[in-house]
Amino acid sequence: MAEAFFLEFWWPFMLIFARIAAFVAAIPLFGWRGIPIVVRVLFSFVLALLLTMNWEGQLAFPPSDLELFLALGRQIITGLILGFTVYLFLSTFLMAGQFMDHKAGLMMAGSFDPLFGGQVTIMGQFFYFMAVVLYLTVNGHHILFLSLRESFYLIPLDGAFAGGDIIWHYVRTFGFVFLLSFQIAAPVVIVLWMLDLALGFLSRTVPQIHVFIVGLPLKVALVLLVFMFILPMLGRVMRDVFDLLARDMILVLRSWS
Repeated sequence: MAEAFFLEFWWPFMLIFARIAAFVAAIPLFGWRGIPIVVRVLFSFVLALLLTMNWEGQLAFPPSDLELFLALGRQIITGLILGFTVYLFLSTFLMAGQFMDHKAGLMMAGSFDPLFGGQVTIMGQFFYFMAVVLYLTVNGHHILFLSLRESFYLIPLDGAFAGGDIIWHYVRTFGFVFLLSFQIAAPVVIVLWMLDLALGFLSRTVPQIHVFIVGLPLKVALVLLVFMFILPMLGRVMRDVFDLLARDMILVLRSWS
């Protein structure tokens, strides 16, 4: 009786919990270091408990310890891959902000952020948090967790591991995200390039002017000015990126299944 209960509930629960815990650790909503690990584990435990109660299927217990750890490791890697998809698309705005900061000379103003575990620039951090807030505002996290639930049907707990198609898909997605982030930052970058050309001609015409001293505050002012003009359009761009994220999650699940 106890063995049957273990196979019907606790063993699927362990696999589901492993996938959800890895997914929660990878997505930006819970992956920040400022969120206590106890909160992440408790949230993953409750979510795994609810999904296990609604899960239908039969799983054979691994005959050896090695196969048991391989099964748990497969679920952990699956959760990390799905969570990395969300992190990759939201990082579009982080890279776009860093492109702007790099061209404007604001990389020197970057500081170490323990939430990201590295150095983050001002505009990059602002873009990233704005994207996360808008993602929660449009209830993107609902679609996110619904996709996680559907992953247990499309990617069974005893299913096959990810193949080379998934790796190639992420390589193409990374190239697309990099191009998209540069397109978002393109208005600011183009304006700053024109400013550099103007300052170059000015330095040749009037050598007495210190271009570096004059250009640095001027670049910062132009970045803020152009950013104010493109800010009303960023909401539509972010919604398009979130739609691409939802479609990409579906493509990953279908290609895996």
